Amino acid sequence: MAAGVLRLSRPWLASSRLSFPVRFCPSLHCSASSITATRCYSAAPKRNRAKPPSRITVSGQKERFVQIEANMTLLLPLTLVAPPIWRYPREPTKFFHMLWLNLKARFQTLAMIVSVKVVSQPKLLLSRPRFRFGLSAAVPAAKALHSRMSEALAVGDKETLRSICTPELFRTLAATIDSRPPGVRAEWQLAHYDMAWRYPRVADWRVSFQPLRDGGNKLIKQVVVSIASTQRITRYDDSRGGVRIAGSDRIRPRMVEHLVLQATVDRATYQSSPWKIWGTLPEMTYESYRAELENVESLVASRADDA
Repeated sequence: MAAGVLRLSRPWLASSRLSFPVRFCPSLHCSASSITATRCYSAAPKRNRAKPPSRITVSGQKERFVQIEANMTLLLPLTLVAPPIWRYPREPTKFFHMLWLNLKARFQTLAMIVSVKVVSQPKLLLSRPRFRFGLSAAVPAAKALHSRMSEALAVGDKETLRSICTPELFRTLAATIDSRPPGVRAEWQLAHYDMAWRYPRVADWRVSFQPLRDGGNKLIKQVVVSIASTQRITRYDDSRGGVRIAGSDRIRPRMVEHLVLQATVDRATYQSSPWKIWGTLPEMTYESYRAELENVESLVASRADDA
């Protein structure tokens, strides 16, 4: 959501790799920020069950530990990109347990959203909630942001990336742009969307609190939109008059990306800021989700012991 090195979802657009360790907080799922992220946790105090911190690796540079500030943009707790039911475990016990975990996660999400709606009512039970998740607009927003990010990353438009990505993701993509050979630019094109019977769709949506460095917290809403598309990328050499680089025209068919969008909700008005791209996530397996649940429970218990 410790993680290994992160794998970027567009290898022909970006080649750097980056992962961040983060400190656990009960209301957070501590995960790295990237284009495609695996989930990571830091070691919990006074216990040895949690995994140790992951390391940061950038294109073969020296590994080093980093400490993430409490107010950085993090993935919300137990975000679940569930596999389709035909990829559930074949063993009946695991199959029904995965089904139960999926349903439980959806119920918990709805319960949290309902609770925020209730709290947002100006007069309890006598007025309409001010909080609106805006789920119906999430898929169009994800498609638009997906294209804008890909185009901006291809041409090296940092200002666009800064406006549509979380700060951590922007820094990763900006570093990727800076690492490219001088004079080389790329052109990205969305050929078409694939598997329209299934994609794009909302894979996960939730709302939760994220702690701030000053001891307060902020309200974050998050949605994961799965997109399947065929994409084309072509590179050009501007140092030679913008000629197309031979063999650089590449097509990637049926790429399935689980795009994570986040927005901050104002605690006074319950109005949401524009969606920003946090990154993408891989589809979770039964084993990986079980491991995550156990890790979260261990870390929450550690925090409770320290309280």
